[in-house]
Amino acid sequence: MKIERLFKNKSINHIHKISLAFIALLTVLFTSILLYNTYLEYKTEIKQIENNYVEKQKNFIKNETLRALRYIEYKYNKNNNIKSEKELTLEIVDAIEQMRNKGDGTGYIFIYDFNGINIADPILKQNAGKNLIDFTDKNGKKVIKELIDISKQDNGGYVEYIWNKPITNVMSPKISYAISFNKLNWMIGTGVYLDNIQDVLVQKKEDYKNKIIKFITQILIFSIILFSISILVYKYFTTIISDDLRFIQNSLSSLDTIDNNMLSFLEFKFISKYINDMRNELQDLNRNLEDKVIQRTKKLKKSEEFSKDLVKKQNQFITTSIHEINTPLSIIITNIDLFKLKFGENKYLSKIEAGAKVIHNSYNDLSYTIKKERIEYPKRLLSFSKILEDRIDFFDQVAIGNRINIVANMEEKVSIQFNETELQRIIDNSISNAIKYSYVNSEVIINLSREGSKTVLKITNTGDTIIDVNKLFKKYYRENKSRGGFGLGLSIIESICKVNNVKIDVSSKNCKTTFKYTWS
Repeated sequence: MKIERLFKNKSINHIHKISLAFIALLTVLFTSILLYNTYLEYKTEIKQIENNYVEKQKNFIKNETLRALRYIEYKYNKNNNIKSEKELTLEIVDAIEQMRNKGDGTGYIFIYDFNGINIADPILKQNAGKNLIDFTDKNGKKVIKELIDISKQDNGGYVEYIWNKPITNVMSPKISYAISFNKLNWMIGTGVYLDNIQDVLVQKKEDYKNKIIKFITQILIFSIILFSISILVYKYFTTIISDDLRFIQNSLSSLDTIDNNMLSFLEFKFISKYINDMRNELQDLNRNLEDKVIQRTKKLKKSEEFSKDLVKKQNQFITTSIHEINTPLSIIITNIDLFKLKFGENKYLSKIEAGAKVIHNSYNDLSYTIKKERIEYPKRLLSFSKILEDRIDFFDQVAIGNRINIVANMEEKVSIQFNETELQRIIDNSISNAIKYSYVNSEVIINLSREGSKTVLKITNTGDTIIDVNKLFKKYYRENKSRGGFGLGLSIIESICKVNNVKIDVSSKNCKTTFKYTWS
């Protein structure tokens, strides 16, 4: 049905433009999908390169640390009984500080005892002898403590942190491997800075950029060729169609029978056949037109009288039905109130009361719909706060029956110049809808406030996000047909607000829906 409306009353030229736009849209969509897939491949490759780089660096620093550990074990075992621990430490530290593998100030071996005291650090020699157990990086990580803790594991381990890079004097991400030498209660480790990966990725990014440029160029060339062919085909068929239409138009102007043999398209031949048949039928009708007009006029008069009588009876039936509905509803609600006053709350009667109030709200909608065109609704100064409080109290049992909690935040003594019946329809339908479309055990939040010279009513509920806000106020439209109702409530609200210059704003996202009404 939507497709039929799209092409209704449109020229062939317009349809062709729509087709070209559709082709362009498909081209853009196809290109976007290919670009996105290329981007995903690029991201996957970059991630793989990063992982491989990090894994390679981890293996490197582990091997370097284990190499230093083997040297320390060798020196210790050889000289332990010959030299003092202090002399042995100085000799080991002097040798360790020469074990650098890079000329950029990185790749050095550092040593701390298990208490966090610096034994060796060839870059930060000023830290020698200092206790750095509580030193933290900019992320709050206790670097030395974590290195010591992980070094005590059977095979040592890795720690990632932020550290000053000597060659740039900039805080950079770093990963270190640490392992313990228990005979001296030492933690031995070395690390590498991970920001060097960016240099590795530069060429990959450049290759990706060139690939995208080449791909877009190919798509543009293909699109230009496709559009050029489409335009040529369009012009060719437009010429043939125009000739056929011109021939049909000339035949109609001269009242001649259309010769199908002069037409190119089969569809136009069918059309011309129907036109010829219609022309012949019109000629027959013209011969006895007066009699047929008289007969038709009589039938129309009878039909008109019948229709008027039917509409009148229908209105009488609806009016009477609404009145008949209201009387037992009022009796039910009144007797429930009397029962509660005498015997207290009853959960079964509360459910009946909630249902009766829902029906009563529908009655008020139907009553207003029938009367609004025939009577006036004069405005007067109303206590908005008092009316809103009364209507919340009216819907309290309806909310309880649906396991909904109503939370009201109202400024006191808020007044507006408005008709009470129309204000009640706005409030009742808004609260009723909020309860109806709320999740079980959620809240309906009602706010009434003054914002400068304006009065603002907001009603918020938690439920399914509204799919199409623009359709909400259409007559008989229901967002969820399983919820029941006639679909009149919001249509009534819109008609009242439109006549009285009340601004409506609806927002619905993340399962939160808010109806906002602003009186200027």
